[in-house]
Amino acid sequence: MRATSSLMKRVALLFALSCAPFTCGSAAAAPAKADVDKAAMRLASVLNGVLRNCPTSFAKIGTNLKACVGTGGTVENVRMKLVAELQADLYGVWRSRDEQRSVFNWLKTPAGFVYVRLQPDPDGRAQTLVYLDTPPNSAPAPAAAPTTPPSTAAKPATPTPTTPANSTQIGGVTLTRPTPAPTPTPTVPTPSAPAPTPTPPAVTQAPAPSAAVLAPLPYTRVLELLPQRINGQDVRAVQNRLIALTQPNSGGRGDGYFGPVTAATVRAFQAANGLGVTGQVDRATWDMLFSAAAKPFKASAIR
Repeated sequence: MRATSSLMKRVALLFALSCAPFTCGSAAAAPAKADVDKAAMRLASVLNGVLRNCPTSFAKIGTNLKACVGTGGTVENVRMKLVAELQADLYGVWRSRDEQRSVFNWLKTPAGFVYVRLQPDPDGRAQTLVYLDTPPNSAPAPAAAPTTPPSTAAKPATPTPTTPANSTQIGGVTLTRPTPAPTPTPTVPTPSAPAPTPTPPAVTQAPAPSAAVLAPLPYTRVLELLPQRINGQDVRAVQNRLIALTQPNSGGRGDGYFGPVTAATVRAFQAANGLGVTGQVDRATWDMLFSAAAKPFKASAIR
């Protein structure tokens, strides 16, 4: 029971933190129950899964619009199948906030985006549970619900961590750029005593940050989409940097596997930065991606 309670707390926290960037804080209409059900039917068809009731332990998680699908295969296998079948309707790369025990994304529907999370089935009836819901903070409020006057007590402000102006955040690593040396002020001699005019010392400007400064590890190979997925820390570093440059930025971290969505995101970055649009991370793309001159790109360009 303690393990199940811990899992449910983690799932609830993930749902609260996984707000889609195109819905959080906006007044845009959210998908209705019928839209969530249609999305669940679509995923069940793609995965040859089973529409089912969500676990009873999910009663206090998400909204009352939620739907669930049980399917075989590991979380990673299910994710790869959805990427292969629904890439055009997924919002960029998949994300995880619990070391990839579960992963989440958003699926495009005519009424807006529906939140999708893949995780091991806590009831053990299927290998993987697909959980669908309206994105957090965007679900319509229940009708005719009694309201409670809001508390007038002021809530303490939550401090927001800040990154220094001369630093760059890549994943969980903060990289600090070198600060140019100050220009010394030459001493002016007094007119009463003639003296030779001193020569100001030469000022050496610090070099601009390069890929070697911003990249968390050196370039070692071309990263591209292959039948046998390339994976490793260099792939994860590329995914984290691409996530940081995507506008709007939804946060999250890469999974370390170079799949079709990663290749599509690389193409969007290359087009925005004047590079050859190949979907491959060669040396030129790597250097531009991890340079201070890298330009952000729109999430809508990922396709």
